[in-house]
Amino acid sequence: MEYAGFWARLAAYMIDLGIVWIGLLFVKLVINIVSFAGGDLFRSRLLFHYTLRDIILYLLQVAYFILLTYYTETTPGKRLLNLRVVSEDRGKLSFVNVVYRETVGRFLCGLSIGIGYIMAGVDREKRGLHDMLCDTRVIYAKKIKVIPKYQALASYPPLPPVPPPPAPPYGRPPGGNGPGGFAPASPNERASADMFGKGPSLNTPLSQEPNRGEADYDGER
Repeated sequence: MEYAGFWARLAAYMIDLGIVWIGLLFVKLVINIVSFAGGDLFRSRLLFHYTLRDIILYLLQVAYFILLTYYTETTPGKRLLNLRVVSEDRGKLSFVNVVYRETVGRFLCGLSIGIGYIMAGVDREKRGLHDMLCDTRVIYAKKIKVIPKYQALASYPPLPPVPPPPAPPYGRPPGGNGPGGFAPASPNERASADMFGKGPSLNTPLSQEPNRGEADYDGER
């Protein structure tokens, strides 16, 4: 299997963050409307300095990655880049591992100023810190076979041979255009014809040669 590198994973993660950000916009709109109508319920601090609004937004964001990774082994961003999250032995991901990976693992990656993510660019198996903690790998789902151009052409059946053009019925056409006579004779051909004094002029087309009957040939004999 081929492991996905740092830049491919970063691009997929940015796509997923964009999708989550758009989805949370609508949730924030609903929360703001409810807060405006019902008081300070979503603005009160429940856990350290986090409000109920912050906790709801965080849980929705984490649920996006946990549920998609557990049930489909991928996310929309990873799917666009042909990536999958698998276990070390290529078996089914456990729900506990996925939750740990997407919560504690990502928290530790961010706590280390992103070094946990950068580790995927130098590790032999392209693992980030959250992958090492949960024994997961990010691989390419399907390898696309690229056929070189000369092999693609060789796979097609050969084209049938092109037949040569038909020869003109009366020899070489005059000037190279159509049948009907001979081309102008050379000086040597004209001299030979004058010496023997027989036959039609070499410059006379066949279509203009006078008809000669049997009496003409008998007279010559």
